[in-house]
Amino acid sequence: MRAFLLLSAAALWGGTAAAHEYVAKPLAMQARPGQEIALEVVSSHVFLRSVELEDAKDSRAGLWVDGKRTPAALRADEQAMVHRGSVTAPGEGCFLVTGERAAQIWASTPQGTRRVGREAPGATNVRLIEKFSKAVINASPGDTGCLRPIGDRLEIVTLTNPAEVKPGQDVTVQVLYNGKPLTVPVYATYDGFSGEENTYAYYTEGRPDGTARIKITQPGLWMIRAEQATADRTADHDRYVGRAVLLFEVK
Repeated sequence: MRAFLLLSAAALWGGTAAAHEYVAKPLAMQARPGQEIALEVVSSHVFLRSVELEDAKDSRAGLWVDGKRTPAALRADEQAMVHRGSVTAPGEGCFLVTGERAAQIWASTPQGTRRVGREAPGATNVRLIEKFSKAVINASPGDTGCLRPIGDRLEIVTLTNPAEVKPGQDVTVQVLYNGKPLTVPVYATYDGFSGEENTYAYYTEGRPDGTARIKITQPGLWMIRAEQATADRTADHDRYVGRAVLLFEVK
């Protein structure tokens, strides 16, 4: 089943819709070998508009190419509410800009959702939340270097080369959790679709093999989003929540 979304995703997600998406956003999607690419780490309800500055110690970004990760140094820009950094294009082939918001403990309390644990008075629904981000850089026809997993606990892998897709065609992705296919709803949007919070251009239900097909309706920068929420009771928390996004450009 698939459908366009013309309403806030809050109607579908309930409480999870209040969550910020964590996006390591490159400021260029194509680069020459050796070219520096600036990036921003965005925490947002609206695609690519940051509304919160994540803790520096929990924010990570870098690049991935041929199975190797290289971290990027980040610096906080408090006025823009982003962390800024850069990566250097390693060559002409496809590579990924990656991001990770380290796991944090959050709980529901009489004062609302807060970053506290079981020790807080009235704390319930204590969850461990972490977030992952990938962006495809230098996509080109025939290059399959970015069409494979990189080992994030939760990740979205594109099985279709974005450089070979035109508006009106589909992109197939696969959601993996701990390296195994995960069947969950998948949401997608493109830059400029809406200024409303948690509003997506496209929705589809994942298949048993973890794949999902997204209809590309516009050229530009696209983001695909998936979430895993599962019971995971430990001494510290009741549930695990992972969120992942994938960015790519369609021309």
